Amino acid sequence: MQEHILQTLDAVLRTDNSISPAQRRKILTVIRGEPTPAPGGNSNRQPPRIYSREQTAELLGRKSTRYVDKLCRAGLLEKFTAQGNRRSIGITAKSFEQFLEGGGN
Repeated sequence: MQEHILQTLDAVLRTDNSISPAQRRKILTVIRGEPTPAPGGNSNRQPPRIYSREQTAELLGRKSTRYVDKLCRAGLLEKFTAQGNRRSIGITAKSFEQFLEGGGN
């Protein structure tokens, strides 16, 4: 997009008192096509790695999915629930790696 158009949009957004400066910057960043930092500090916009319960059970030495569920209830593994959903879709790779480093299965 041409710079003079961006400057015009910026000027128009500045006149609207209902838009905060942070919101204005975010809008202009999106219009420019620049990457925006994701909420929660995941600035590289990579989705978290997730293992299914079956994959986790297999990686734990062919354990059952029930065993994986027990580890989650004990707080040793963390389930991942996508935003806007109630059910989890798997186990976070981060919690799985921490579990393996700590030993104990």
